[in-house]
Amino acid sequence: MKTTSLSTFIVPAAVTGDAWCRGKAWILVKVETDEGITGWGEAYALHDREQSTAALVQELSRYLDGMDPFRIKYFTTMAYERFSEFQGGIGFFAAVSGIEIALWDIVGKALGVPVHKLLGGPCRDRINVYANCWSHRARSAEELAGYAASQVALGFRAVKVYPFLYSDDIAEGIARLSAVREAVGGGTDILVDAWRVADLANIAPVADALRRCGVGWFEDPVAPDNTELLAEIRQVARLPIVTGESFCVKRQFKPLLEQRAADILNPDITCCGILEIKEIAAMAEPYGATVAIHNYNTMAIGLAAALQAAAVMPNLARVEFFNRFVEPSALFSDHSYCVGDDGCIALGHQPGLGVSIDEAVLQSFEFEPGPARLWPSET
Repeated sequence: MKTTSLSTFIVPAAVTGDAWCRGKAWILVKVETDEGITGWGEAYALHDREQSTAALVQELSRYLDGMDPFRIKYFTTMAYERFSEFQGGIGFFAAVSGIEIALWDIVGKALGVPVHKLLGGPCRDRINVYANCWSHRARSAEELAGYAASQVALGFRAVKVYPFLYSDDIAEGIARLSAVREAVGGGTDILVDAWRVADLANIAPVADALRRCGVGWFEDPVAPDNTELLAEIRQVARLPIVTGESFCVKRQFKPLLEQRAADILNPDITCCGILEIKEIAAMAEPYGATVAIHNYNTMAIGLAAALQAAAVMPNLARVEFFNRFVEPSALFSDHSYCVGDDGCIALGHQPGLGVSIDEAVLQSFEFEPGPARLWPSET
């Protein structure tokens, strides 16, 4: 079997926006073979760079044409060494990941097995997920609490919130967090993303508030490459530190582990791809670190790929889920992945990723560049 062609499709951000938050574009990748087996992947869509990332995917097709789709590691290595000349950035790795995920889909379909069986077999039958509650608009304590409670009502047992995103006033952020805890009750895990605004001067009162509210993790207090400061914050906060969503390869995560700067790594499935994320998780095991798969992508291909990788990780923490992306994803996809009352998704056993795509719907979308992205405080 050989690969014969590659296509990309951009789902515009306008399709995924709603009253709670602006939308996000998705880049889907279709790889075809000479035996009629088609694989679907997804590349991470950086805001305002959707078209350039899709173009990178297309350029990489020259390195894929006529290749045995089973040679997945060969393709990713060759792309990095020959195409990027060892200088790949996030756009490049997103493009490679989109193709790599599609290749896994092909291989699973060719062998008649789900991707997780090709990765060593599942460690679990149900995958723990959390609901992301991010909004680009400034949200009051009442609004944030109400949205978080609505996610719990849908079955989620964990919610991620951004209480310190909308102002520099720590007291306001603590008030938002306290309102969320009151709204969701004591049986729900609250995860806090600091959006890289913390420093040692304010970390103590913030961490005290997080511990009082029973917060399960403290994500990205500062940028992930600031490992020395992250390690200091981890000691002061006395909370599990999560970081790494903008990293793409193992060598970027290595200092976080070696310097004990993070307890939980959160690589993005469509930045890293399935195999790299599995290897990142294996690298984290000897350090006692876990992995929470970041998934700021569709609840179709992106979610399916995350679930396949999550199933085989002994040290899995959780997988990210955007409930507001479910309806727009359903416009062009069909799969069995839904959140149960226990806040988990049952692992599928369909060949490949277990997702079918309506290509005609994808072709009907007309891409238009979105407005310039502003910080929440500017909106």
